[in-house]
Order: sequence, then structure tokens, then C-alpha cells
Amino acid sequence: MRGYLLLTEARSGSNWLGSLINNSGDMGRSSEWLSPKIHRLDTSSLSWEEFFEEIIRKSSTDNGNFGLKIFPNHLFITRETYGMDFIQYCLSVHDVALVFLRREDTLRQAISFARARQTRSFAAHIENRTEPRYDFEEIARCFFYIRDSYSFWRSYLELTGAKSAEFVYEDLVPNPSPFIACIAEHLRVPLPGNIQTSMAVQRDDLTDEWVARFHEDCRSAHLLDAYDRREHIPGKIRNFFKLATRRLEARYPFAF
Repeated sequence: MRGYLLLTEARSGSNWLGSLINNSGDMGRSSEWLSPKIHRLDTSSLSWEEFFEEIIRKSSTDNGNFGLKIFPNHLFITRETYGMDFIQYCLSVHDVALVFLRREDTLRQAISFARARQTRSFAAHIENRTEPRYDFEEIARCFFYIRDSYSFWRSYLELTGAKSAEFVYEDLVPNPSPFIACIAEHLRVPLPGNIQTSMAVQRDDLTDEWVARFHEDCRSAHLLDAYDRREHIPGKIRNFFKLATRRLEARYPFAF
């Protein structure tokens, strides 16, 4: 089977680009299929081979082509469950293209990520569950997280020696054709004649306000607190001992 893996991070434009590809009907079904919230598979009852085949099935179109996007978090969640590197295994059994997508303006990406995490609205058509509020530490945390993700992907690709294509979101906004053509060429399907999507860009004046406010706050804020990746311990009864002893345990990489 032929497929592609889109290596990126949240709020990079991957939903928009994925919708353009998905609308073709023969280039796979791009989504965050390794996320438990998306695949909804009972991993406790599935072997690695069964899980892998289900992910490929869910991400495939009728012609057998598949596609999914992967954040570093998804890769480590899968390893925590099965002890396997999804990408390396996928490369060993299928004809796979790796595509690295990044966004140049990390601050705006971080603001978008922070707002989405607050409101639980990760697309324009999803209604906000709560109104967004400015939170310097959360934005800074998202900024560090995104930069670490991009650094991870670059290092991972270099160390594995895997061939990949790289695209920048801002370059694709006026014309996404180069990205779509790259995927279509690997999957050996015609370039879609009419590239359309119903998705809208989540951008408004509030983002500009927060950008200016964030730059101002950077002069006096405590950035180290935002970078602290130790485990957050909810104040529940089962955690009283941890809270009393102030023991913060490290989580697996890219747990957010």
C-alpha cells in the first residue's frame, strides 16, 4: 500500500491541508488517527499488528491509499502502549512518503493552540465551550512545546536518515498546490482539478491583541515556569500523598 505521514504539530494548518486532500476521495483520509480520542480503539484487546492494521484501514480511501498526520505526542503515546515506533514500522511494510509541515510564526501558532485548548474549539465550525482569556504562561508553554516538537521532527528525520519533504504553512496559504502535488505524485493519483474546502481560517483581531500583549509581558514574566514539564497533579483524593510529599513525576515526552 502507498501512503503518507504528515509530521507536524497542532495549529500548523494541517487540518486545512488535510481537508483539501481528503476531498479528492483517493488520497487517504487525513486525521490524527494515532490519538486515542480519534481512533477510539480498545488497545488493551488488540495486538500491535491488529492495532496497526486498524489505523491503516481508518486512514485509507477505497483505492488503498492512506494518510495520517502525526504529532510527537501521538508517536510517544503509541510507544507507551505497544513499545513500537509507528513511523519506522510503517516504513518497513508500506511505501510511505514523510512530509514535515511547520509554521513560521510560532507565536501566532502558540496563541491559536492556547485558545483552542481553552475553548476546546479546534476548528472554526466547532462552537467554543468557553470564552478565551489571555494567559501569558499558557501561551509561553505552547510556544516552547511547538518549538520542541519541530526540533524533535528535524532531529528524528536526520537521525533515521529517512527522506522527507518539508513545507511551510505561510508559503502554502496563497497556493497549497505544491503540497497537494507532492502527495498526489507519491500516491500516483491525478492532481485534483478543483481544490476546495469548507474549513475557515480561525484568525481575528483578538490574536493581534494577544501578540502585542505577549511581547509586552515577556519583559517581566517568568518564562521558566512555562517550560516546566513535570507532571501536573490534579487535587483529587488519590493524589493527596503525592501532593503532601510534593513528588512530581516526569511524564513521557510531549505529554501535555
